[in-house]
Amino acid sequence: MKEMDSRKSVVLRWIVQSHIGSASPVGSSHLVKKYKLKYSPATIRSEMADLEEQGYIKQPHTSAGRIPTDKGYRIYVDYLMKHNGLCSEDRERIQNRMEKSGGDINRFLEDVSKILGKISKELSVVLTPWISWGIFDRLELIGLTERKVLVVIHVRSRLVKTVILEIESDLKPKDLEKTASAFNERLSGLTLEEIKRTIRDRIRVVQRANVMLSRHLVESASVIFDFSEPLEVHTCGTKNILTQPEFSNINMMERILVFLDDRKELAHLFHRSVKKTEVFIGQENADQRLRSFTVVKACYNRGKDVGALGVIGPTRMPYHKILPLVDFTAREMSRYLS
Repeated sequence: MKEMDSRKSVVLRWIVQSHIGSASPVGSSHLVKKYKLKYSPATIRSEMADLEEQGYIKQPHTSAGRIPTDKGYRIYVDYLMKHNGLCSEDRERIQNRMEKSGGDINRFLEDVSKILGKISKELSVVLTPWISWGIFDRLELIGLTERKVLVVIHVRSRLVKTVILEIESDLKPKDLEKTASAFNERLSGLTLEEIKRTIRDRIRVVQRANVMLSRHLVESASVIFDFSEPLEVHTCGTKNILTQPEFSNINMMERILVFLDDRKELAHLFHRSVKKTEVFIGQENADQRLRSFTVVKACYNRGKDVGALGVIGPTRMPYHKILPLVDFTAREMSRYLS
């Protein structure tokens, strides 16, 4: 934002808002006419040229107007967008839908997915809650063969999980005992989420432990300390995004359909605790199939369990509506399920 003066920021905001509404490149004359600007089209063109040079907008075709880049959308979301909150009508629709779901959690999540997709006019995703709050008690390492180790994880709620690791070198009983003791000293009393998030720092230098076995345990932490039940994914609104202008591109349509068909990948995309509503725009998405899309996601709570929800759509989505929609829905789900 340091390189953008107030006039450029206003022009960028108009370009983003106009493109979101029209799905068409935006020209200087269009901006002057639509927003009744006091600036001439030539002045606006000059500002647009600077914004393009700085990477906030681009020209999709010769002689066409400009459209926002991922960088432009990011600046818009973080600094330029007006935060008006969700309208009272949509808040009531969400609350009424939740109230009508009754006590069946699966019906509740399915209904939330439907109303979220209907209001957003994008693809909605809702995941069942998973266990992230369990307190780690102890780890046991049991030799099965010379190069196979059974890892037994005990959680204080009496949950137990076993995982078999294959090690590249032979291990002696004392290696297993000392390594288990070292891990228990460093990790006991932490939640499963804390362990998965910080284990590399906590186990970076561990005396007495077998180095190779320790490395395998750390690298496998996301699996070993994951007590999630099979996650059920509720979606609604695939046709909402497929009817948008962006999907006249067959390759873009194929990429998103293949991704949406892989429920495991879809669950993985949303299966991560977040403290607030997060937005991943275009190239910010790790999965290449989502590089033309925006993912907005948040978490909700059911007691101490954590679930996730969100919206997937083209980068040209109405952020000023989608962000408060996802945020409000997550908060209402937590309130209703508590």
